[in-house]
Parts: sequence; structure tokens; C-alpha cells
Amino acid sequence: MTEHVFTRRSLLRGGGGLLLLATAGGCGFFDTSPDTGGAGPVAAADPAAKEAPALAELVKAGKLPPLEQRLPKNPMVVTPLKEAGAYGGTWTSAIVGEDDFDWLYYSLGYEPLVRLKAGTNGQKGPDDIIPNVAEFEVKDDGRVYVFTLREGLKWSDGEPCTADDLLFAFEDVAVYKDLHTTGVYDLYLENGTTDELVKVEKVDERTVTYTYKEPKAGLLFQIAVSTFERGGAAGFLLPKHYLKRFHKKYNPDADQLAEEEQLEDWTQLFMNKNDVAHNADMPTLHPWKITNPVGRGTAVVAERNPYYWKVDEQGRQLPYIDRFRAEVLGDVEVELLKIMNGELGLQLYNFNTPENKPLVAQNAAKGKYRLFDVPSRLSNTMILQFNQTIKDDGLRELFRKKDFRIGLSYAINRQEIIDGVYAGQGEPWQGAPSKNNALYDAGFAKQYTEYDVAKANEHLDKAGLTEKDADGRRLGPGGKPLIVTVMASTEFPHHVEALEFVKKGWEAVGVGLRVDPVAATLFSERSMGNQPQCSTYTCSDFDVITGTGGDHYYVPSNSGSARYAIRWAQWYGSKGKSGDEPPAEVRAQLEKFTEMRTEPDFTKALEHAKEVVRVAKEQFYAIGVSSYPNEYGIVGTAFKNVPDAMANTAVNPGPTQPEQYSL
Repeated sequence: MTEHVFTRRSLLRGGGGLLLLATAGGCGFFDTSPDTGGAGPVAAADPAAKEAPALAELVKAGKLPPLEQRLPKNPMVVTPLKEAGAYGGTWTSAIVGEDDFDWLYYSLGYEPLVRLKAGTNGQKGPDDIIPNVAEFEVKDDGRVYVFTLREGLKWSDGEPCTADDLLFAFEDVAVYKDLHTTGVYDLYLENGTTDELVKVEKVDERTVTYTYKEPKAGLLFQIAVSTFERGGAAGFLLPKHYLKRFHKKYNPDADQLAEEEQLEDWTQLFMNKNDVAHNADMPTLHPWKITNPVGRGTAVVAERNPYYWKVDEQGRQLPYIDRFRAEVLGDVEVELLKIMNGELGLQLYNFNTPENKPLVAQNAAKGKYRLFDVPSRLSNTMILQFNQTIKDDGLRELFRKKDFRIGLSYAINRQEIIDGVYAGQGEPWQGAPSKNNALYDAGFAKQYTEYDVAKANEHLDKAGLTEKDADGRRLGPGGKPLIVTVMASTEFPHHVEALEFVKKGWEAVGVGLRVDPVAATLFSERSMGNQPQCSTYTCSDFDVITGTGGDHYYVPSNSGSARYAIRWAQWYGSKGKSGDEPPAEVRAQLEKFTEMRTEPDFTKALEHAKEVVRVAKEQFYAIGVSSYPNEYGIVGTAFKNVPDAMANTAVNPGPTQPEQYSL
């Protein structure tokens, strides 16, 4: 049996032990409406209790300062989704393996400087972004960003959180050369450069400014979705008072400390300590602080943070739930069984494949949970990208012919793939924005998607592939039967399955296909080296706000991901210093893309984005297969204040404010 590797990004997997389809009739199987049964009695919230009983006891015993001394002067007020919660209870959860800790970050630790407003995904402009740890102000058309921390804000150990923590995170971590030997994240760089840093200055004990020479239009959004930070505030705000002991700038003996822990040097020690999932001593601003970290025992445990800085409308300190406990499981099948048995309270990721949805839904009443929808951030299950900048002259000329790509698109029976690989979920779709996206274009999504052998042959003939051998195989460059090698990452086993259907369709019109499944690391190396003839990947939605994320599937802006034009993307990224200069129409598209990225006015940026997508439609860079089905999660019927659906963000469930969940 094929061994499947389950990762958070690999949300769609076909075959193997997870194809667990139930046989039952009725559309109610996929219903994600709230289940009102089985919740049991719930304790009423006591509005007079301003903090959890356990904390009140510590205050009474003199072991903890009074609440008013622990909260900032301007705590963030959170309005519960439906009702004020009672204090108490444990959020039961799970992670699959010790490297599956994204779930921990976004359930326990979504506390960036600024955040997504609940129910939004940031794609409708700046109104989706609200203050969180800090108040903010944008000046000079998006060139200057002012962040002011809440007055009296404290870390989980009771130490003050100040502007020095912001400066430390930038100067001594984010751009510190010893910790970033291969370069720093582009968020800290001027637009279009590889070395010029943003100017960061301390204004007072709570305030820091970030000043760019050109507008950094997507800065707030990138902070709010903060997937690069792994834990929200970690990239911009770190506890200097704790971490400086492990930093050689502040402690000349840091290498000796590393040696005592059998580590190579202080940089390895520092990265280990700067990790809230693995280091229980690390102070945090999160609602729960991990007390039993990843790697210790069979479960990760987090307890409420007594210095958490948010309250409900009645002034009651959050979170409502006392603790979080995630079992460390060996595989996804165990997670699935625990869900169906009602052992997990709220869960996303790993188990929630399209193949498993019928089974999960069928067992909802028995397991006392309901399903909730999460619209996918992906627009396509699989796209095929022919490398139009490949070194081979003959293949490069062929792959650049739009008729060649159109012909092979018509030769794919997409409904067969949808039924056979994706449990009937989704619809034929090109590598185009989804229906949820502001740039949705039905014509783009549906062009060349019908299965039509006659049209396939017509366009392949137009592409010059008119000569065939005795077996009906079309002769490609060099006069040999054309066999395209398609590289697929083993991170997406469902692609390998889908390609068998594609192969059947292409062979019917005289084009061969050889599947080349490779590990994710090798997949990336070959892509960067401009080696693949053709490759597959999932396709992300278009991101107007930052021009990062999945936009490289629509415009050759990133050489590691725009595998249809690797050398063109290298040219763009290097400002013409390397790679190959693209054709005029592609250069014009890249110029519009740059204007979109640097335009602080969202309405104007959207107009630039429409032009970028219009060109993508015309160029038809990649062949898509099917729309990406909605993702989903489960929540126990005892849980309160959990929405019926979550917005399509990379940091769910964080934006739904888990601190106001209650049991």
C-alpha cells in the first residue's frame, strides 16, 4: 500500500486508508447547519465574576496581583458572538505528529499587532483590519506605519510589554544577520529591493514607527494573516526581557549556554527558546499559555494566561475556557475516529478532506458535534503548468503555443476526475479566481473546460502537431512521439491519481504523459533550476491586498512558483539582472502587477488587479482541473460562540476569537 504523508498544506488526498465514504442517501449528509441537540446543561455566566475563579483564589492568597493591575488601561473589548460565557472547561483537541503545530498557533496564538475583523478575510480592503495588541495609524499614503501598544500591556509572566520589545524583534531578530544568513523576509524590505531595510524608530515607551520610501500597501494585511510569523505577534513583538539571555549581543556567554544544551551555537539556542510551541518558559500575549509543550509526553497542554489583556462587554477577563489540551496522535485515522466518537471539542485540518466529509457528517449526531464550513483559499485542486522558458528549444517553442495548451485542456475529462478523485465535490474550473474572490470571472473559470476530443484535435493540429506515427501518436520536436513528463509533488498524492485520468485523455488525442512523482524538496529544487517540462500544483486565489500568496499562478512574479515561466519570473524578481525578458504583453502585465502591489488606495489597486487577471485569462498560462471544495471543521455541540462558518483565511480559527468560545 502506498504510504501517504499528511501535512497541513496537503488538504486534498486521494486513495490510501482515508477514502472512507459512507453509503447513504439524501443531501443532508453534507449539511453544516448547527446541531441543537446533545449539548447538555450549560452553566450560566455570572456577570459579577470579573475573572476566572482559580485566578480570584490566587489574588485572594496574595499570589497574583488584582485584576485591575493585570489588565492594560485600555483592554480590548470583545463582543461574544452569541452570549456571555461561563468560566471553566477544557477545549479538547489533537495534533497529528509533533510537527503539526500550525493548529496550535492559530487556535491558541492568533494575536498579531493588528488582526482580521471577525468574519472577514482581509480581501475587501483596510476595513477588514482592526487594532489588536496595538493601535495603528497609516500616514503618507502608506509609507509610514505607527504602532502604539496598549498602555500597561503585560506579558504572561507579568513583565511590561513595551516599544523595546518591538525594536528587539526587528533589530535583534527579524533582520539580525547571524539569525538570517540567507536574507530577511520582504516585509522588512523596501519594495523591489533585496537589501534595503525599512526604517524602524522608537517614538516613546509604547510607540514605534515603520517608514518605507515607497508605499507598503499590504503591510497591515500581512501582519494580520501573519502565517510567516508562526504565532501572530512573534515576528513583530518579542519578550526582550526573556530572550536577550540567549542572544550573543546581550550575553557573551550565549554560546556556552548552547553548549550546555548540546546545541551547535547561540543561534540554534535562540531559535529553540523563541518558540512558544516547544518552549513552555516563553512568555506570551496569548489567551492560553502552553505549560506542557510539543515533545513532552502525549499531549500539549495550555492554561489560561492570567495577564491576558481582553475583556467582554461586561468587563469580564477573557478567555472563558480554562485550558486547552491537544493529544499528539500518530496518524489521521486516529484523529478521525476520535472525532466520530465525540472526543474532540473543536478541530480543523488533517482529517477534513473531501473524501472524509460524508463519514464525518454521518456520525455528527452520535459524536455530538456539528460541521462548519470554511471556504477554501485555493481556487483549483490541480493545475498543469507547461514550462514556457525551458532550456530545450523545441519544447519551449511548443509549450508557448496557446493552441497546444488549449488542445490538451479540451482532452481532459474533468468530471471523471471530480468523481473518481474528489468524491464528486467541485466543478470543472481553470486556474482562475474562485467565486468567493472579488476578481471572479466566469468566462476565465470555464474557458476550454468541456471534454471535447474533436476540439482537442483541432487545436493540437493548429499547434503544428499534425504528423503521427503508425500508432496514432503525435510526433513532437525531433520527430519522435511526444511524451510530456509531468512532475508532481508527493505532498499531493491526489495529483498522482488525477494524472492517470489526464494521461488517458491525452493519449486519446495522441499525446503521451509520464508521471514523475517527487518529494517536496526535490520538487522545489527542480522548479528553481528551470528543469520541469510540466508540473502540477494546487492553485491559490488571487490576492489583491499584497500581491503575494498565490498571485504567481496568474502572473510570473515568483520563480519558485510560476512554473509556467520560471525564467521570466527570475527576470522580474532580479529587475532584469537574470532570467529571460518576457514578451511585451507579459511585461505589461508585470508592470500592472507592480502598480497593484504599491497602490495604497484599495479601489485603485483592484482596478490594476483586474487588468492583471484579464491578461492571465488571455495568456492561459496554466490548465486547471476543478474548483477546490469548501473545507470544513467540527465543533462539539457543547461549545458556544463558534460561528456556523469561518472566513477563508490562512489563520483559522484565530479570527473567530477563540478567547470568547465557552463551554
